[in-house]
Amino acid sequence: MKTRKGRLNTTEFVDDEVIRKIGVVQEEVRPYRLKVEAWALDQARLRGVNTARVFDYYRDSGGREVLMLERIHGRHLLWRASQENFECMYEVGTQVALLNNVPFHYSRGWGWIDPASMTGISKSWQSFLLFYVQTYHEQFVRKNILEEKHLQKVYSAISSINLDISEPRLVHRDIKPSNIIKDNNGKIWISDWENAILGDSLYDIATFGVRYGHGVLWKNLVLGSGSDTSLSKYALYEIVVLIGLIDFYREHQIRYRGRQEQLRRLIQRLSSI
Repeated sequence: MKTRKGRLNTTEFVDDEVIRKIGVVQEEVRPYRLKVEAWALDQARLRGVNTARVFDYYRDSGGREVLMLERIHGRHLLWRASQENFECMYEVGTQVALLNNVPFHYSRGWGWIDPASMTGISKSWQSFLLFYVQTYHEQFVRKNILEEKHLQKVYSAISSINLDISEPRLVHRDIKPSNIIKDNNGKIWISDWENAILGDSLYDIATFGVRYGHGVLWKNLVLGSGSDTSLSKYALYEIVVLIGLIDFYREHQIRYRGRQEQLRRLIQRLSSI
């Protein structure tokens, strides 16, 4: 049986029809990642997004999360500029747009998903973003990643920019070439939903833009989704995404000086928006 090991999960290819995803790390802040993924996959499918069917979710004898999924036969996108990839990213954008079709009618429906209720745990999208940045405040200042004045500019932007969303939407939060599959019939699928949150779907576009730049792949994603990246909140989303990305780099001892400079430049531009 073919097995693929990741940082948090092990994926076993059981047979031609089924894969088994096993959580090998249980994070304190997200103790039920695969339970959230199972829920998010079903919710995305209900909205017309191409996602694998969920066959089962359970805890094994060792207490590990286990998610049984439909196996999609195809290949992941490679990071390169090609007409095929441009078209694929446009299609991914159209699927991201589908997540806006049916909102989640929860009174507390933004931010990290509570595995027990499968709803958001923040009172508003604005309060979630504020909490997210505050989580990294002390260590970023202590490690000279950002100065206090930089963080105060971010807080000011969160307070002043219009972040109202009528109803929360499902946000994948990890759209990247390796999470996009083109199957043997040319159909485009979006995989790995364990990082899903409820919030503003524009956040997904910002996540891709921060990680991979604003080249042709990003532009096709934007076109397909119909997103307006000229909005001031888009610039703020890129900053918030970058804060989380730098913390990941720091934790895993990946050099982040270039990302740090990028973050400071983005924050400096906030005052001119």
